[in-house]
Amino acid sequence: MITVIGGGPAGRFAASYLAGAGEKVRIIEKSGNLGGQCLKYGCMVTCGLNDAARNLNQLAKLQKLQVLDTTGDLRISLPNLWKELGAIQDNIFKVLDNEADLAGIEVITGEVTLSGRDIYLNGSLLPQGEGDKILIATGSSPIIPQVKGIDLKGVYNPHTLQGMTEVPKNLLIIGGGVVAAEYAYIFSQFGSKVTMACRSAFLRDKPERLIKCARKEIFGVSIREYTLVEEIRSADGSEGTNSKGFVASAVLKSGKYREEIPCDAVIIASGLRPRTENIKGIALDDSGAIVVDDRYRTNVDGVYAAGDVTGKVFLTPYARMQGIAAAKSIIGEKVPKIPEYIPQSVKLFYEHTFCNMDSESDSKNSLREFSLPAPAGPGSIWSVSERYTGISSIRVDADSGTVKGIHLSSPSSGTVGAYMAYLMNKSLNVKDFETFLEVHPSTDGLYMLVKYGDTLLTKETK
Repeated sequence: MITVIGGGPAGRFAASYLAGAGEKVRIIEKSGNLGGQCLKYGCMVTCGLNDAARNLNQLAKLQKLQVLDTTGDLRISLPNLWKELGAIQDNIFKVLDNEADLAGIEVITGEVTLSGRDIYLNGSLLPQGEGDKILIATGSSPIIPQVKGIDLKGVYNPHTLQGMTEVPKNLLIIGGGVVAAEYAYIFSQFGSKVTMACRSAFLRDKPERLIKCARKEIFGVSIREYTLVEEIRSADGSEGTNSKGFVASAVLKSGKYREEIPCDAVIIASGLRPRTENIKGIALDDSGAIVVDDRYRTNVDGVYAAGDVTGKVFLTPYARMQGIAAAKSIIGEKVPKIPEYIPQSVKLFYEHTFCNMDSESDSKNSLREFSLPAPAGPGSIWSVSERYTGISSIRVDADSGTVKGIHLSSPSSGTVGAYMAYLMNKSLNVKDFETFLEVHPSTDGLYMLVKYGDTLLTKETK
């Protein structure tokens, strides 16, 4: 028997692979629903919110151009949005349950505490055989900063956001990363006046051109970099979850400068931490992540770990890949190497997909960057009047012509970026796209830039 603790991307994909290999597998999932926080609180929820925000944005553009003949303001009903989104999630939960059932995977609902090899389910020791193995795939949870008033009513994080029943008039977002930027775009389109308190730089470590595009798309948001939230205050001056009043203001601090701003809601989007609070007797690193070797083995014999709980890269596709790799390790198969180039995306009005644009692994003296505006097409044609159809950028090794990095901002760059990252892992060269033919019209100009990369390099050397 192999016990998988956690039914998120890593655990679910590992269990499916193991069941397909003929192993007896069970998943223990606290919530009872497979899918992890990606489905319950993260990617899928953000997609639903973002689609609504993008539609509002597009309709506003058409109204401004008088292409859309309508009067009155379009508004979001959060209660109806959560209701319909919940129904969609329920449908997906059923699909995942059916997949597990067809694969012969036993799904158990309950809370697990792990002490070395001992599994306690809802406080009771779970019987195990001598050769049984365990895969820890408990995922991650939001980092909650230690701020006075952080537990007031009206303070949300991705796991509690669906408790918000009205669009805030003044919204404070704590965080400056990808999720914080996505919330900033969404709620600014919903009508909130949004302030972001970024502990460091906005979208730190992301490509410079991406940051410029993101700022353009959330131009109405007040981005406070290198700013801490010192305190969150309620209207009646009371503190904590028993307060009769909701959030009313927040005190921001940047260096010696302090300012109190109004806010009737706060969203915490300050990152994720490995979920290991119920894990004992397993070696952890300083961040609380489980330490594993190159075969996903922990310090305890027969116990493995994969996904966010290992603290590597907090991305769903990465967790899935780790889950399958760990499953192969458990049954003694060759463990695949995780690819060097991992595509990522920030979803605002456009998708901003990037891969390795800030890599320090190569000497920048031999690298050249080229960029072009993305072509107009479905999803961006009405942005031509704003002179903003997105942008495409590549980083190329000047000597070999090998593509070392990509960035694409367009309505649907994720698919193109994913395939480009795959080709980069196969040593994509600008000469490889000489006979490439694109589908037209398309808003994704990255392949075109790669196609003409050889010409651009040749011109540069003349």
